[in-house]
Amino acid sequence: MSKIPYADSKGTLSVKVELQHASDVFLVDSLNFQKFQRGQRFKYHGGHYRETPVNITVSGTGRWYLVVRGGGQYRYSFY
Repeated sequence: MSKIPYADSKGTLSVKVELQHASDVFLVDSLNFQKFQRGQRFKYHGGHYRETPVNITVSGTGRWYLVVRGGGQYRYSFY
């Protein structure tokens, strides 16, 4: 598995993702990222996107992981 981007939040975190192709794009907290890695059901913020850029905002403290599936190369920035 390639390196998964992440960012630490003290309350609110947003990410902007620019896609080449339609993709599943989601943010997950640490607990749900572990579930994702084990192939278990997990909760996420995001979904399947065909338009770019994708903007997702989450509320909550801790580490959040950005997962992008199915779209090849992409660019992202947390803010």
